[in-house]
Amino acid sequence: MNDSDENVDSPEAAGGAFADALTWLRMLLMPVVVFLTWKGWQPVEVGGIDLGLTILASVLFAIAAITDIFDDFMGGNERSIHRRFGYLDDVADTVLVVGTLAALLFVVARADFLSWTFMIPAVILIGREVVVGLLKGFELSRYILPDTRLSNWKSGLSMLATCLLLASPWLQTWFDKIRAGDAQVAEVFATTSPWVWIAGEVCLWIAALLSVVTAIAIFQMDFSESAIEPEVVKNTGDAA
Repeated sequence: MNDSDENVDSPEAAGGAFADALTWLRMLLMPVVVFLTWKGWQPVEVGGIDLGLTILASVLFAIAAITDIFDDFMGGNERSIHRRFGYLDDVADTVLVVGTLAALLFVVARADFLSWTFMIPAVILIGREVVVGLLKGFELSRYILPDTRLSNWKSGLSMLATCLLLASPWLQTWFDKIRAGDAQVAEVFATTSPWVWIAGEVCLWIAALLSVVTAIAIFQMDFSESAIEPEVVKNTGDAA
C-alpha cells in the first residue's frame, strides 16, 4: 500500500471527510431554517406565530450551530490538511447566521414589531459580512486566516443570539409556564415577559461590536505576510 492510500484510509482522513460533510450540512440547513422562519412567523391577522414551526426552525439552527463544534473536533480546524473544504468552515457559519438574521428582520418587520434594539446589531452583523466579502473577498479566498479569541467569541455569540431570538416564541412560553407554577397562570400570561428576546438582543449587540473590531483587524492585515496560505500549512503538516 502506497503513502497516498494510507493517507486516504487513515482515521484522520476519515475525520476530515466527516468534518467537511458537517460543514456542508450547516450550509444546506440555512435555507430550510429561513423557510421555516418565514412560514412560522406570520402576522396576527393571518394566523400569528406557529409554535411548531418555530420549534423546528430553532432546533435545526441549534443542530447546525453544534456541527461547528463537532467538525473542528472530528477533522481539525479549517487549516487541517485532512480537510478538502476547510476553507468553507467560516463561510458556513456566516451563511447560517446572516441568512437567519435576514429572515428574522423580514418577519419581524412584516409583523410591525421591528425595533431599533434588534435592527441595528442585526444590520451591523449582516453589513459587516457583506463589506468584508466585497472588499476583502479575493484575499480571503486565497488565504486562510488564523482563528483569534475575538473571532471565536464573535461567532459563538452571534450563533447564540440568533438561536435565542429564533426560539423566543416557544422558549418564552415555556419560561412563563415555569414562572407561573400552579397558580397565577392568568396573571403571568397577561403580562408575558420578553426576557428571552432581550437576552438574544444583548448577545447580538456584543457580537455586533466584536464583528466591527474583527473587521477592522482584517482591513489592517497585510495578507501577504500575516495570513497563512493553505499550501504553506499543508507543507508544514507534512513535515511534522
